[in-house]
Amino acid sequence: MTRWHLQRRGTVGNDSAPLSIDASNIRRRRMADKSAAQINELTITADGRPVGLGELFQVTIDESETDQIVVEGQLDRVHGLAAMHDHGDFEIIGSAGHYTACGMTGGRVRVQGDAGDYVAAPCGTRRSGMSGGVIEIHGGAGNYVGHRMRRGTLMIRGSAGTMLGASMVAGTICVGGATGDGLAVGMKRGSVILADATNVVRQADQDEDGAKRRFSSPIRFDPAFFSLYREPMFQEITQMLRRLPVFRTRADRHVGGLGEVIFAATAETALS
Repeated sequence: MTRWHLQRRGTVGNDSAPLSIDASNIRRRRMADKSAAQINELTITADGRPVGLGELFQVTIDESETDQIVVEGQLDRVHGLAAMHDHGDFEIIGSAGHYTACGMTGGRVRVQGDAGDYVAAPCGTRRSGMSGGVIEIHGGAGNYVGHRMRRGTLMIRGSAGTMLGASMVAGTICVGGATGDGLAVGMKRGSVILADATNVVRQADQDEDGAKRRFSSPIRFDPAFFSLYREPMFQEITQMLRRLPVFRTRADRHVGGLGEVIFAATAETALS
């Protein structure tokens, strides 16, 4: 097994540093059985032009118990990290740009910071987003997180932006912080678990009456299945839901969706 460590080359005081990098070509399968020199020649895109990976990252290869890719440095403008990740660990030390873990099919992706928009969304022209594996984001994430997600587990310790779980087909999203507008728009199946239910309750209150409602009326729910998740971050985020009354609502009824949004009722979010 192999550990690839990619250190972002210095950007402080470098006026010529790229404003945007498409790193979606950094994939385990494309680096397997290649030397450091060969990996340095892998093509990525910086500000719309192709460049060798070695121009922007210093590559180190070591033996490891499992296949592991570690990318480190100033990465907030580096997009597509862990795209189509399929096996082993992909660790991002820093805050990542957009399309992190897009099209992921397996393995584990860990972001030791924030992530941008379209986490676990479709990659390129593909129709489906994440279809397997586990994503941990230790900070917050942007908009359209989990867009068209089909399977897998996505955990966000911090907040998430607008359109969380939009057009989601299956899988589990667990968020510890606040969420933006457009929650579960077009959601067909899957589970969204929220430690902070303030915004889902507000959106449900603003929902139209009768058959036009996107969310079903919340009902009491026993989250016994939480015990099936052994992920420490999942256990951390769902602590509140283990101590308070838990409710579930179905979404998105506009598309006949049977997805579920699970949240705890507190004094601040109590439904009338």
